[in-house]
Formats: sequence, structure tokens, C-alpha cells
Amino acid sequence: MRYIFVLVLLSFSLFANSIVDIYRDSGIKAVEAYIQKQLESKKYWDEKLQNLDLQFGYYEKLDSLLIANKKAKELTIYSNRDNKLELLAKYGGVIVGADGDKAKEGDLKTPLGVYTLRRRFAPDDPFYGPLAFVMSYPNTYDKVQGKDGHGIWIHGSPIDGSARDPMSKGCIVLDNDTLILLDEKLQNKSSNSIVIVSENGMKDVEKSEIAILLSELFRWQRTWRDNDIEEYLDFYDKDFKRYDGMSRKDFSKRKRNLFLRNQKKEIVFSNINISPYPDESGKRLFKIAFHQKFTTKTYKFRGSKELFVELIGDSFKIITER
Repeated sequence: MRYIFVLVLLSFSLFANSIVDIYRDSGIKAVEAYIQKQLESKKYWDEKLQNLDLQFGYYEKLDSLLIANKKAKELTIYSNRDNKLELLAKYGGVIVGADGDKAKEGDLKTPLGVYTLRRRFAPDDPFYGPLAFVMSYPNTYDKVQGKDGHGIWIHGSPIDGSARDPMSKGCIVLDNDTLILLDEKLQNKSSNSIVIVSENGMKDVEKSEIAILLSELFRWQRTWRDNDIEEYLDFYDKDFKRYDGMSRKDFSKRKRNLFLRNQKKEIVFSNINISPYPDESGKRLFKIAFHQKFTTKTYKFRGSKELFVELIGDSFKIITER
């Protein structure tokens, strides 16, 4: 253990010394360029991620991760601390909707995707049990695909003990004892929890995939900051559609006009979460969510940003963003 600690200190010391030497020789701009180069390097991220459990993604700001498997009728709960997932519980006998992904109101299907828990509440109707959690369906990706519907919850069973249908109308339904246990596991932190719903389980995420996504995320950030319009737009899929329905053609035209102003920008990303996105077509999709600080001389933004991307080779294509 002491040997490992010494190696860590030595590694940090060598990095710090290299930064100091760059600063002494070439100044602060050269230091910034060096750090940016590291952030865009897959090798840097490979080394940073090597001791992390990334089976279900990469999470800098998350309390709990819920994994729902429709075919197996299972809900698995993990707590997250420093990107280390701890298994809290696995519940079987979960009731879900019809097979397949939800597409429209009334199709009785539980949606496949990545969702946040928006709020916890006590339903007025005792049919839904003592409490419920609202899932963020439809999310941005659902909306640009034209999916609709609402009211997708994780909830309980009739309080009077009466039998219920073996299939839900699209919600994830637990028996009430299990629901109360889930509530205890979440420890009033449901607002910072993610639910991943798959049809029949998911392929494990590889560390190399997360390394590519992070390095390319910071390359995308740099092209945006530096007004490099061609490299920036190359990140966008040919069928890209923005959250509000704007086509790639109109989006590109708008960005070209903005980049022509050549404004100096400050763009900072923090609290990055990367979740694998269930997809039945075989594409390797991910949701990348983060807090963004964006500043120009005339505009400031502080808030959440999300990208839905397809991993293709050593880069990604943005399918939609908000």
C-alpha cells in the first residue's frame, strides 16, 4: 500500500513539475494548451479510468443508479460514490408494460432509455400504492423521435391488497414492501438518481469507450470555444435534430453565423455523467449530461447540458442535444 502511495505521489509530482517547466519556458497560455491536449487524449483518460468500475457508465455527480430489466422483471439499485458503484439491492417480480419500446400514448409499453427521477410523491389514488417516483419520460431523445405519452412512474400496488394486472400500463410497479425498501435505499436523494430501462439487459460498458467519449467531449468543447466551425459541425450526425426540432441544416447555418463573430468564449464542463443508452437497433448510444458554464462578452449561461450520441470508432456523432 505504501509503495502504491509513493507511486501516486511521484506521478503527481512529475506532472506538476512538467506544468511548472512549461510555465517557466512558455507562460500560462502554453500550460492551458498542454492541459487541453491531455483532456483530448484517450491515453490520459485510459490512465485516469483504469481503477474505476464503468460497467454501467461514468458518473461524477450521482447518488443512485437504478437498472430495470423488462424481460427479467428485475430492478437493481446501486449507490454511487466517487464513480464506485455499490450494489444495494436487487428486486424481482417487477411488473412492467408490454414488450418493446414505448412510442405513443396508450401503447401500454414501458419506455426504454435513460431517465431521471423528477420527484417523489404520494398518489391520490390508493391503487398506485403509498408513494411513487416520476420518471422523466419523454426525454429529449424520445421527443425528437416523435414519441409521446406521459405519467411513467415507479410506484406500488393497491393499498387494500387487491390483485392487479400482471402487466402495467407502462409504469414500473413494485409490491409495497419493496417500494418502501427502495425509498429507504434512496435516502431522500431520488432527485439525483438515474434509471436505465432495457428490454433484456445491456452490454457492459468498456473503459476504452468512456475514454473515447471523454476525450472527444473535450475536443468538441475546444472546437466550440475556438470557433472552429468545420471541426465542430463534424461532430453532428447527418440526421441531427435539436431538442426543439431544428434540423441539422438550419442548426449549421445558425452556428456558422455565430462563429463568424469570432467571439471569445469561456466554456467549462463539470459534473459529467455518461450513461449507456439502451437501443434495440444495435447502435452504441450514450447520454452525456453535465453542468456547463458558458460565457461571452454579451451572454452568460449556467446550467445543465445533455448530448445523446452514437459512438462510432474513435469518435462520436451527436444525434440530439439540449
